[in-house]
Amino acid sequence: MVAGGPIIEARDVDFYYGAFHALKGVSLDVAAKETTALIGPSGCGKSTFLKLLNRMNDFVPGARLSGEIKVAGRSIYGSDSDPVSIRRLVGMVFQRPNPFPKSIYDNICYGPRLIGARKKADLDVLVEKALKAAALWDDVKDKLTKSALDLSGGQQQRVCIARALALSPEILLMDEPTSALDPIATAKVEEWIKEADLSIVIVTHNMQQAARVSEHTAFFYLGELVEFGPTMEIFTRPRERRTENYITGRFG
Repeated sequence: MVAGGPIIEARDVDFYYGAFHALKGVSLDVAAKETTALIGPSGCGKSTFLKLLNRMNDFVPGARLSGEIKVAGRSIYGSDSDPVSIRRLVGMVFQRPNPFPKSIYDNICYGPRLIGARKKADLDVLVEKALKAAALWDDVKDKLTKSALDLSGGQQQRVCIARALALSPEILLMDEPTSALDPIATAKVEEWIKEADLSIVIVTHNMQQAARVSEHTAFFYLGELVEFGPTMEIFTRPRERRTENYITGRFG
C-alpha cells in the first residue's frame, strides 16, 4: 500500500450469483484507519460487496466476478493470491454473535493456534491484548476459562471482535454487527468502533449508526454504487436524489 493511499481499491467490479447480476460496475476506495459505512435497502449489494473484500463469496456455487479489488496494494483475486492470507489481513464480524462453544480464552486463541502459536505465555499476552482492544478485558479477565456462550449478547459480539483482532488484521469487516443487540450493548460496540485504530468497513441498515461511527459512507441501490463521500455530506447534502430519498425514508 502506498503511504497515504487507500487500503482498499475496487475498480469496475461486477459480480454474479449465477445469472443474477448482484453488483454493477462498482468502483470505490476505502481510506486506511477510517470507518466506512455501506448503506442501502435489503438486497442492494452492500453485504455482497463486503464479503468480496475477504473472498467469502468464494464458497458460493456459480458466483463469478469481473473487475479488480486490491487490498493493501495487492490484487486479492489474482492467480497468485492466497485466500487464507487475505482472511488474516481482512477480519470479519458477522450479524449475530457466533462465539465457538469453547472458553473465552480458547475462542481468542483459535486463530493464532491454527497458524502455529503454541507458547502459553505468548497466548496469554495475545488474549489480554485482543480483549482490551475489544473493550472486554475488565468484564471477563477473571472468567477466561468459562464458556463464551455464557456471556451476554453484547459481550459475545465483543468476543467475536477480539477473536478477529487476535490475528492482527489491517481491516475489519462488520456485517450489521449490532442488529441483534440491545441499545446498551450497541452503544458499547459503537464506542469501540469509534476508538479502534483500524480500517473498518461496516454494513448497517441504521442511518443513525452510520452517521455516528463512520467517516465515509457509500450508498448502494439495486447493485449500483449510487453515491460515496464524507458521511456528513452524504447525510446533509447528498448529490443524488435516490440517496436523499433513502436517507429521508421515502423508500427502503
